[in-house]
Amino acid sequence: MISFSKKQSTQTVLWGLGLLVVLTAAQFFSSLLLRMTPMTFGRAGDYAVFLANGQVYFGSLVRETEQAVTITDIYYLKSARPLVTQDELQTQADTSLVKLGNELHGPEDRMEINRAQVLFLEKLRPDGTVAKAISQYRSQREQAK
Repeated sequence: MISFSKKQSTQTVLWGLGLLVVLTAAQFFSSLLLRMTPMTFGRAGDYAVFLANGQVYFGSLVRETEQAVTITDIYYLKSARPLVTQDELQTQADTSLVKLGNELHGPEDRMEINRAQVLFLEKLRPDGTVAKAISQYRSQREQAK
């Protein structure tokens, strides 16, 4: 039979508690790091970002975390008639795609959207109407340089 002294028993318990503290801290910090790390792996390309207030923005998804979605090269739909619904925007001939940046307040071409306001993201197909319009705008912008 193996017998331990009180000193050895105390040291064993302290080592066990120390190991438990280290493992708990490691798990906490790794989960915190994962929440702050951009989650855009596999999501390259242009996306439609649908917001809770009914707005839709189109752009390149550059960063996605639990707190925010960041897009650049941003576009949005604008109708010649005021106060239209999303369904009307889909079918109107007088709807145009507008490049963000020329508004009165002069925003930069980068938007960080609170994740709580994002309903969902949709990747744009290259052959879709919006994606073709964005591609055409980019080509014209490159030719103008």
